[in-house]
Amino acid sequence: MRFNRLIPALLLCSFVSVVQAEGGYLGASLGAMDADRSGFDHATNAGVLAGYDLYTLEIFSVALEGELTGTVSDGDLKASGSKGSWDIDTRALYAAFRLGERFYMKVRFGFAWTDVSTDFQGASFKDSDSGVSWGGAAGWMISEHWGVQLDGSLVDTDTTYWNAGILYRF
Repeated sequence: MRFNRLIPALLLCSFVSVVQAEGGYLGASLGAMDADRSGFDHATNAGVLAGYDLYTLEIFSVALEGELTGTVSDGDLKASGSKGSWDIDTRALYAAFRLGERFYMKVRFGFAWTDVSTDFQGASFKDSDSGVSWGGAAGWMISEHWGVQLDGSLVDTDTTYWNAGILYRF
């Protein structure tokens, strides 16, 4: 059984080592978690992004990205004249496809895990979920290593992370 898992892993490693790649990058972001639910106002989240270009050909690249976000300011929760708060933490893995060099556009598809907490009328509720995630970004490399990026990613079926961030390419 372990042998069946080893073959795809070895094929993937050999493929990755053959293609031309540029390297890794790190980023930080700050933005609004927009929950498309009645009574939920935006929460403010901060995030970190780590990525590695697996394949690059002129102005096109394919990368693997991991992103973590955490709530830095809870969102307001309002219903039936009562008030509360909510927050969300996320973890995601993506395949990212970028087109462009100095100015670029990026789309990404992957999987996200979310942890949501609410505090409403003295009762606390916590829920975890996972599912398909996707998003897009536009960015500008200010210098060879530093860049800025505007991003929107659907992290849950009804929650989008709208953010601005900085990137450092190695």
